[in-house]
Amino acid sequence: MELVFDDQALTDLEDIFHWIAQDSPVAAKAVVDRLFSCTELLTSFPFMGHIGHDPETLEWVVPRLPYIVVYEVDQAAQRVIVTAVLHGSQDRDRAK
Repeated sequence: MELVFDDQALTDLEDIFHWIAQDSPVAAKAVVDRLFSCTELLTSFPFMGHIGHDPETLEWVVPRLPYIVVYEVDQAAQRVIVTAVLHGSQDRDRAK
């Protein structure tokens, strides 16, 4: 399967980088690099997440990081589409 990040997910990753970089640019790069590399697992195991807040999505908690990857699986196109990367403490219900 191919791994694709949509525009919102890329914006989320940029925001994560900038937030952490305020204290440590080195740590920010390490966290974002880890998010990218761990998310690659979804190409081999696309259904390892659980049903998301939106039933059309899956969510996967990144090991040893407080982030949740929200994604969709397009089996016909053989693609995993990452739609968001969220901090676990975010109040997602409040944004609705």
